Amino acid sequence: MALHQKPPQHVFILPTPCDQYNPLFDTVQSTENFVLQRTKASKSQFLNSFLGTIQNVFDTKQAPFRILFRRQVNAQALMIAEAETQKSIDQAWSWVQDNFVVGLQVLDDAQEKEEWVLTKIRSLVTRADKGTDDITSDEKVRSASRAFRQTFNVLPSERLVSYYSCSYHGKMMNQGWMYISENYLCFYSFMLGMETKIFLELKDIGDLQKEKSKRGVFADAIRVVMKDEQEYFFSNLFHRDETYDMLVQLTTLTMERLLRSTALEHAPGMSNGDDSESVKDVFSVDVDSLDGTESSYPPAPTTRPLRLGLEEQKRDSQFQQRFTLPTSEHLMEESSATMVQGDKTEMYHGRLYLSESFLCFICADANPCLLALPLYTIRRVERMNSRSAMYALNILTWHQMRIVFRLNGPRTQCEKFCGTLKTNLKLQVRAMRALKPFLATCFSEALLADRPDVAEKDSGLGWIFEFPGDPKKLKNKSKTKLWLQYLKDNGRNLTMTKVATFPKLIRVGLPNKLRGEIWEACSGSLFLRSMNPGEYARLLKDNEGKMSLSLEEIEKDLNRSLPEYQAYQANQGINRLRNVLSAYAWKNPDLGYCQAMNIVTSAILIYQSEEQAFWTLNVLCDRLLPGYYSTSMYGALLDQTILEHLLEKTMPILSKHLKKVDVQLSVACLPWFLSLFINSMPLIYAFRVLDCFFFEGPKVLFQISLAILKVNGDELLASRDDGAFMDVLKNYFNTLDQSAFPNSTNPKARVLTKFNELMLVAYKEFESVTPELVAELRRNHQLKVVHNIGSFTKRSTLRNINPGKFSKDEMGVIYDRFYNALFYGRPQARGSNKQENARTLDATTFVSFLGSIAHWAQVEDDQTEAGDAISFNGSPHHRRRGSNSTTSTARERRQIVGRHFINRLFERFDQNGTGLLSLQQITTGLDDMINGDLMTRMQFFFELHDLNKDGALSRDEILGMSESLLFIFRFDDGDTYLGAISNFIRNAFEFAEKVETPKEEAEPSETVDAEKDANEDSTSDVSDEKKVKEGESTPTEDVKESSKEKSANASEEPEIRMSLPSFRMVVLADESLEKFFDSGFASSFKLLEPIDRQRGLFAREVFDSLLSEGRKLAGSIAGGIQSRNRSQPSTPGIPNSATPPSVSSAPLPENSTMDGTKSVDKGEIDSDEKSSKPVQDKDKSADRTEDEDDEDYEDEEEDGEGDDLLDEVDKFLTEFDLESSGKKDLGLTSVAGAADTASL
Repeated sequence: MALHQKPPQHVFILPTPCDQYNPLFDTVQSTENFVLQRTKASKSQFLNSFLGTIQNVFDTKQAPFRILFRRQVNAQALMIAEAETQKSIDQAWSWVQDNFVVGLQVLDDAQEKEEWVLTKIRSLVTRADKGTDDITSDEKVRSASRAFRQTFNVLPSERLVSYYSCSYHGKMMNQGWMYISENYLCFYSFMLGMETKIFLELKDIGDLQKEKSKRGVFADAIRVVMKDEQEYFFSNLFHRDETYDMLVQLTTLTMERLLRSTALEHAPGMSNGDDSESVKDVFSVDVDSLDGTESSYPPAPTTRPLRLGLEEQKRDSQFQQRFTLPTSEHLMEESSATMVQGDKTEMYHGRLYLSESFLCFICADANPCLLALPLYTIRRVERMNSRSAMYALNILTWHQMRIVFRLNGPRTQCEKFCGTLKTNLKLQVRAMRALKPFLATCFSEALLADRPDVAEKDSGLGWIFEFPGDPKKLKNKSKTKLWLQYLKDNGRNLTMTKVATFPKLIRVGLPNKLRGEIWEACSGSLFLRSMNPGEYARLLKDNEGKMSLSLEEIEKDLNRSLPEYQAYQANQGINRLRNVLSAYAWKNPDLGYCQAMNIVTSAILIYQSEEQAFWTLNVLCDRLLPGYYSTSMYGALLDQTILEHLLEKTMPILSKHLKKVDVQLSVACLPWFLSLFINSMPLIYAFRVLDCFFFEGPKVLFQISLAILKVNGDELLASRDDGAFMDVLKNYFNTLDQSAFPNSTNPKARVLTKFNELMLVAYKEFESVTPELVAELRRNHQLKVVHNIGSFTKRSTLRNINPGKFSKDEMGVIYDRFYNALFYGRPQARGSNKQENARTLDATTFVSFLGSIAHWAQVEDDQTEAGDAISFNGSPHHRRRGSNSTTSTARERRQIVGRHFINRLFERFDQNGTGLLSLQQITTGLDDMINGDLMTRMQFFFELHDLNKDGALSRDEILGMSESLLFIFRFDDGDTYLGAISNFIRNAFEFAEKVETPKEEAEPSETVDAEKDANEDSTSDVSDEKKVKEGESTPTEDVKESSKEKSANASEEPEIRMSLPSFRMVVLADESLEKFFDSGFASSFKLLEPIDRQRGLFAREVFDSLLSEGRKLAGSIAGGIQSRNRSQPSTPGIPNSATPPSVSSAPLPENSTMDGTKSVDKGEIDSDEKSSKPVQDKDKSADRTEDEDDEDYEDEEEDGEGDDLLDEVDKFLTEFDLESSGKKDLGLTSVAGAADTASL
């Protein structure tokens, strides 16, 4: 069966079981297979309030309209559609009847009918709602997501992450539900008619704090602080820690997106003219299709809830950081296990983890142990018979080391673990073949083979130009012997196990020739290098000869990288440094190159080869020091904030002194963190710091920095300015090799240097600084730092923008809306790395931007009536799902007109023709539109619709302009501009220049008839335009069709051309249009009035109270007057049937219509004057009736709150027989009404 009618969008849902005979629903229509129902709560205000409270408490909010499919094989029905408005559900009902009735008549079996219908519905939903929560596999998430979108009017593509029951503490405590989505944090409460809504953008959150409830008893609260210092307090969170972690994870991802969209420089490592894309969107969670095995019909593809994807992302991230694994690894299986290594009797009890390429074990007891074993280094796996465990795995590594794992867990879990391990091992055969050449580049292989003097040609620069420091003083041979024994006992390079003695060997310092490999093993870059053979060489080869901004900066800094080391005074060292920095800039174009990267890389190259240094630099920038070397350096600034926080907690006296003398701690400490102390300390001591840093992570930087301030505390307390502060620290670094206790009588104490003292203070005095503490402080302070960077970027950008006539505040709003449009742009553009469009708007995002500053530009909100379109802080949102106030034909027509008009604006702003708009182009274009004078704006509109650029408007271009004006005026109240536009069309056709067609001349009579037809068309255009306002499907189609018919017979009608002076004359002849071009169009842009993020907090409560009281008052008046009429049949002087005088009964001027606008055509007035008075009154009554029907129809589309009020009014009118006076202008001015009101 061919489908000629499109199904309504966002109305149909995945089939959900429900009760057909729910007492809260009334059946409106029904057939043999389908039922249309409406909730009873929409007709009773009291029941609505009561049920709303119950639904709010139990999170069972339902749409007022739904369609059910009757299952003949089961008494329980299936809900297949739901909507918020009568019109939407009627469209869905009609579509169901048109597309399912005939097909169901052919089928006889009830099971076949059910399978056929549900398969169609599932296919429809999964195709139309792809990428939304409507096709998620979790029914609870689907229901909660629908309630979330219906309540807050967000886009259907906005994915709900999770929702929690909680209380909001405002003027009073409101119990409700917290909704957390990709971009928003929302709260909704409905208690006994009191509605509370809170809508917060995650990117505007400045701080998240765990709190206790206001009584300070239960730790169940979260305080949300926005960047404008506004606070929101939520309590009664039974899953407070889970909620907090979820918010922290989402805000972290949001901050990363925000930093990318507002960076001062985008993709500096991108090649000039390159347009490749390399970064995925942070929200592109890879979810697999799930099998619906419970259903007997073929399942449609569904997605997992976004919350599960984010939880897996968090779990994988923790797993990768714990074992320093590549980001490509994902946790697949885990189990409690016991490890025994080799012939040792020592046993380690911990947990065993399995990913795609690694088998990992960790023991966190008093005797720690950590192992990350690549599967491609495993030679053999055997299952052993063990008395203590059901499953025991005997593993033989590449280096002939035997490891036994005893799995402690349920049988099914162990079998699943072993099955996954077997599958993953089969996939590592290819990687195992490439293992032997890789191991040849590891010095530990040569050391254990008793060839320690063998140096590969691509080893570190220290093998060629000698290593810094005296090997005898550094005790290099003794350290090498200790490491030789450790590697024999615990494995080497890829198969090395880190036991209790490992950190001790790290802290005493590494031997020179083994240092580079141990750095790799500690940081995890060893795994990256082994899994990506040849990538470094391929990057250099593929980008040979290309240039980028990063490469230019690299060339400037090459000769300033450790000039004291002799290797960087020769071409060999300079070339190696250039290759490593260039390769990383090509691999990560978003970051590219930043100053201080050359210092760290030059130090690493002393002990590592080019390829080793390249992968170590990757780990350093991406995992160990994220954000340190970005264009904004937000990671380094964040850690400086953390250092100040730790200084205040550990050394409050010094912290207060530095604040008192106005000494910025970051002036001295920021270079420490950026260069990892390489530029501050002598190299031999800086490398000792690097040894600890690669093993223990960034916490070492905080410990050593605090220890430096602690050791020099007395001298620093005496400093009074930045200069003295820096001198104290500089002198200290220059004397690190001196004795810390030169006057001590203990010879061992005299041997200790100041550096030894520094390391002792760092690890003993500040052992409380742990990786967990650093991670927590980073989470707590990152939001403030990112907002500060955003403010700085905003100021820097606006300083370089020519504002035209815009004020500073207006430019701030334009900037915010501009980057909001980028931030909330199309999902496929969020992760784009294209340098040319990183900070520019395309045609799609331009529509969003324009809609955020001008209500009429919200093209997608054309289905809403005036005032219904919602925009939160510059982020346009759709009306709730299924909302339709006009027919689809009229809406689509209006959207086409609007998009054409906005597209012309886009092309007008895009002077360069690139298809992209920068902030400067946006500012210049808006300045011409908003801040120009009357003549300039008229010329702007004229040129905008002069499509062929011939300096004149043709007939079609004039009609196009009229449609554009109708599009702009569609949200204005009343019909003020309809007559003006009709006059504009008639006058334009009348005063435009007539151009005869060159083929044959039209006869005069035909010309007169054509002009007469044009005038008639222009005058009748008022009714057509009124239909556009009222939602009918013929806005200006009659004019269009008429023009097409006339243009088809060019010999009968001449072409017209209207010049710019004629256009100005036509506009100035109409007061309404003149006012529009003079000030109305400019005032439609809201650049200073902030758009509320919260709706209906107190105002909605007041409205509900007034509505309830008004209903009571109307009911009391009706009851009182009805009883009086029964007791007193007539009142002297006032007949019972008398109609109270009202505004609607007043006579109208002859040249005015019912709504107060002037009549369009005098001919119509003359003809009306010739008609009789009763006919005229009848026409007015008909007009009023039509207006009343339109009002009733609009009220019906609301949430049902006005229906019961209209019922009261209808009852009131019936009681007093007032229908003849019209419901629209009801006035209670009778004596009886006044008396009753006074008595109340």
